[in-house]
Formats: sequence, C-alpha cells, structure tokens
Amino acid sequence: MKKARILSFVLLFLMGTVAVLYFYVNRPADASKIHISSNPWVGFTPFIYAQEKGWLEKSSFRFIWLVDLAENSHYHERGFTQGFTATQYELFHFNDWQKMKPVFLIDRSYGADAIVSNRSIQELRSTKETVDVYLEQGSLNDDFFDAFVSEQGLKSVKFHKINACQKNILSLNEVARPIVIISYQPYLSGLLKKGYQPIASTRTMKSFSVIDALFVDEEVINGREREFAQLKEMFERGVAQLQNDPHEYYETVKGYLEGQSYDEFISTTAQIEWLHQGNQTKVIEHLNAQHVKTDRLIP
Repeated sequence: MKKARILSFVLLFLMGTVAVLYFYVNRPADASKIHISSNPWVGFTPFIYAQEKGWLEKSSFRFIWLVDLAENSHYHERGFTQGFTATQYELFHFNDWQKMKPVFLIDRSYGADAIVSNRSIQELRSTKETVDVYLEQGSLNDDFFDAFVSEQGLKSVKFHKINACQKNILSLNEVARPIVIISYQPYLSGLLKKGYQPIASTRTMKSFSVIDALFVDEEVINGREREFAQLKEMFERGVAQLQNDPHEYYETVKGYLEGQSYDEFISTTAQIEWLHQGNQTKVIEHLNAQHVKTDRLIP
C-alpha cells in the first residue's frame, strides 16, 4: 500500500512537471514586447550591434537568434514571434504570408548567397552520377536552387536534395562524389576555406533577386509605427558605425559570425547592397511584382 502511494505521488509529480514545462514552452509572448527572429546574416548584424550596445534594452523589441532559416516560420506559427528578418522568399514559405508586411528594407544580396560545389558547371552537366544537394529546405535555398538549375540548363541532371542546417553542412567531411551546397554568409566563408568553389551567386544570377527586410504581422504594426521608426533609426546607427569604425563594429558582433575573420567579414559587407536609405523604387517595384505589399514601409 505504501509503495502504491509513493508510486502515485511520483506519477503526479512527473505529470505536474511535464505540464509546467509544456505551458512554459508554449507560453504566449509578452504582449508588451515585439519578438523578432533573426540570424547572423551580414545584413542583420546592425541589429546584433544594437543589442550588444544595449540600445534595445529600453525599446519594445527583443531578438531571437536562429541558425536554421525554416525556424522563422516555426517560431511564428507557435506565437513566439511577431516578426522576422529574412528575404521575400522566406516570406512565401509562411502559411499566412499575406498578413506579413515589410516594415523597412535592409539589403539586396549581391554575392553573399552562393552555390558551391566540388565540381564545375561543365562537370555537373556531363555527370551520370547522382548529385547530392545540401540545403535548408523550406527556405529561399529551394527557390535559389530551382532558379540555378533552370538558368544553367541542368534539368537533366539527377539531383538528390538533403535537408541540413548550415552548421551541419559546415561539418561535412571531404567526399569524392559530386555535391552541391547552397549557403550564405557567414557560413559561406567556412565552405570556401574547405576548398568548395562557387558556381553561382546572387551576383551572377540573372533570374534571381534576393531582398532582405524586416517583416511583421500587420496587426502588430498598427499603432506602433513610431516604435518601428525608432528601431530603424537604431539599425541605421549600426550601419553608420560599420562604415565609420569597421574594426570596433566587428569586435562587437564577431561572437555571432561563426568564426569569420575581420578581413572575411569586411569582404562580406561588399557582397550586399544596403537598402535602408536612398531610392528604393526599383526594389519596391520588384517586390510588388512578386505580390509583396509594401504599403507599411517606414519612410
């Protein structure tokens, strides 16, 4: 009888613990804060700089730093975030993407997204082997790869897609079989060090334009436009610091850069075009042509 009581107590305790953990993991985000998911893409590092400098502490914004691009939608669907920094192609992978609006534009990739391989384009065209393709599925990597195959006339090649996050891709050992990898900075630098050669990038592709922005639920934007304008100001301060004192900027954000050296990081900044200022007409026209509504952009 005593053992039965002890067992019952243990079971109740375990059930209670599981329930507490469940509600903790699934708790709704603090309504007073705006939670944004992001990753260490070079164009998003001004947010890292703002966070490390404490600029965000008195603001309404909290950033959640991720590695896997597909996690943006997972966090959003579970109510943990109200916005995310990503490309328009990530937006299209959301179930309710029409409800998300870009608040301000960040950058256009100009070589910082790339496709690398241990084979040349010519070797891929002529190979009879199955080519393994490592990429983050459910993200712009799918769209990038499809555009690459079409543009390079590789539809007859037998490709085998393998879903993998960038950190796992970086840990790949050298292989003899032909492989293709879709990557982006800062992870791309590590792959180039390993000897993989770029065979396409957002600088060379003619049919694929990648635009990064801060996307937010429209209902969250309403009434909080001033707060988003302040976040944009902090972002612009970060970019200005990068341009004025790049070494200090690098030292502040380098913990997020997956081992990139200073020189590698500075080289990466030349592989994007900042969009937060200046004439954005052509970029906006491009987004509108893709049915991305830009009516909530902060001036």
